Amino acid sequence: MKAILIIAHHCILPGAYKGFEEILDKLHHDLPGTRVASTSLLDLENDLRTLLREDVESVTLLPYLLLNGQHSKNDVPKVVSHLQAEFPQIPITLLPCLGDWKEFADMVVSGLRAAENKTRSTTPNPESRTQNSSLFSIELNLEGRNVLVVGGGRIALRKVKTLLPTGARITVVAPQFDPEFDSLDKKKIAIRNRSYESLDLRGVFMVFICTDQPAVNAQVSNDARARRILVNNACDYLDGDFIVPARMDFGENIAVTVSTQGRAPALAKKLKQKIQAEWGEELADLEKKAQL
Repeated sequence: MKAILIIAHHCILPGAYKGFEEILDKLHHDLPGTRVASTSLLDLENDLRTLLREDVESVTLLPYLLLNGQHSKNDVPKVVSHLQAEFPQIPITLLPCLGDWKEFADMVVSGLRAAENKTRSTTPNPESRTQNSSLFSIELNLEGRNVLVVGGGRIALRKVKTLLPTGARITVVAPQFDPEFDSLDKKKIAIRNRSYESLDLRGVFMVFICTDQPAVNAQVSNDARARRILVNNACDYLDGDFIVPARMDFGENIAVTVSTQGRAPALAKKLKQKIQAEWGEELADLEKKAQL
């Protein structure tokens, strides 16, 4: 299997990787059978080494950079040279940065012309599309999956308690923890008492962002998106890939979820309380009768 690894700048601003993710999606679609991955300049060596340890026959690197500066001339080639010596049996090809591509000037001119031809009346508002779209409801099997929770406060605690019954491999990282974390089963949770690091995302399937620090939240979100990891942002549902609806279990086999698409958490809480109060006994009886 051939592999393509795209190298982007590291950025903590929310939404910075949107165009980058669209390119990854197109590569996945147009190059079936090719392993397409991404990394940042900070994580290049670790991520490239991990990729080379997989069942790949060759790796092509694309510096997602416009200027042929320090990174593309020195930093990236130095990493490539080091790892090529470590894995001599796997060819590593380093492409020029985007700014040096012959087609790049034509792409810029074409994009500018297209932008000039558009009018405000025909330009959709991306944020409006996001707010008006409906989320796709799904129940995921997390048994044995690696799930990261960033944060150690009450919100993080609630997320961890929700995850515990799923059988997921839960890791929680935070410099400080709510005292109630001490009462949780440490055999099912890995606690890392320190600040978040990008390497915490290695091998992770899903991440929950639960801190009150915007810069940290943005960094986790962008790091995860660059690695195509599912994100739940407790502080900004529009920034995440999914939300967690309010869930109620009645008996062993009935689960009812309530969602307001992330827009009205207080209303979702009231609906949950109403369902539990008015339907709880009836749903439990229905389950018992179904088992007879």
